[in-house]
Amino acid sequence: MTRPRVLIAHPYFSAVGGGNAVAAWAIEALRDDFAVTLATFGDIDYAAINQSFGTSLRPGDAELRIAPAVYQALLRSVPTPGALLQACLITRWARSLDAKHRYDTLLSTQNEMDFGRPALQYVHYPWVYLPRPDIEMRWFHRIPGLLTAYRDFCKRLSGGSNEGLSRGIFLANSRFIAGKIREVHGAESTVLYPPAPGVFPDVPWAARRSAAIAIGRMHGCKRWEMAVEILDRVRSQGLDLSLTLIAHRDDPEYGSRIASLAASRPWFRILYNISREQLVAEVTQHRYGIHTMENEHFGIAVAELVRGGAIPFVHDSGGPVEVVGGRRELRFQDTVTGAAALSAVVRNPSLQLELRRFLAEHGKLFSPAEFRGSLRRIVEAGIHHG
Repeated sequence: MTRPRVLIAHPYFSAVGGGNAVAAWAIEALRDDFAVTLATFGDIDYAAINQSFGTSLRPGDAELRIAPAVYQALLRSVPTPGALLQACLITRWARSLDAKHRYDTLLSTQNEMDFGRPALQYVHYPWVYLPRPDIEMRWFHRIPGLLTAYRDFCKRLSGGSNEGLSRGIFLANSRFIAGKIREVHGAESTVLYPPAPGVFPDVPWAARRSAAIAIGRMHGCKRWEMAVEILDRVRSQGLDLSLTLIAHRDDPEYGSRIASLAASRPWFRILYNISREQLVAEVTQHRYGIHTMENEHFGIAVAELVRGGAIPFVHDSGGPVEVVGGRRELRFQDTVTGAAALSAVVRNPSLQLELRRFLAEHGKLFSPAEFRGSLRRIVEAGIHHG
């Protein structure tokens, strides 16, 4: 029996980032029931992807259709990395492939793509949405007229339009992003949370360290100095909590600033680029988590903390609020409220137990099994109704 054919469009695969994790798990979810083709710009390092995201991908799970050299040349002609240009060029390549082979359905795992017909679009943050988050803006974006001209240029290259994007079937990585899609496209979305991979052992609370753990890029947008200040305040109240930061190297200057904070605080340690197995072990050895980024689109790191049995505290914005189930006890606005929230839970064993039970059930939403099953059902429904 011939399997339905699915074309996935994703510009580049790397072993870092929630978008790449979604793309990797999408292939794993669909490979058995569908004939998967991947429109992309480069080869895949399966070992690195599997090591980072907990997948079991292998060559042959998807037919790779790497874009021709002219696409690569155009990308190299731009002096700075352009995620939007990459997405729009891969849209053009996917449209070309679909014109020749007419796939049963198409799926973008890198935000909206107008394939010329209704398709599934997994949106981490809608690229049409303005204004962009400040963390995405660079100095050249602020040159009058440049951003608008760049976006129009990319859109023309893709062959699509805003109207075409709006006709797609939207999958949002959180209710927060579903709201952004509604604002810009006037369309509803199906919320499909990204998977937080890993098998997390059930480590007893008493065997865990009275410590907080944080996970993410070493970049200013993560605001790790805020996490350190929160722990400073908690410790000043007589609570002997330590802090572990698991980070991917990103901004060397910012990393030096955070390293200087660790150098003067023996209770604060930084671990760089550890394996998936080491990350799981670290998470399950900590009682608490902390996530200080503002307006994070989803917060895969927070989902990992939840699945690992830690109690995470998050900034009261964006997707992480959903990851902790909206619990007021686990949200903060600044260092003062962050320290107050953390201290209140540390001092209250009965509240710890109640939160742990709640999060253990809520965390099932972020398992790879939940993602795989939901995506397969969505793709099957799209083929049936298409």
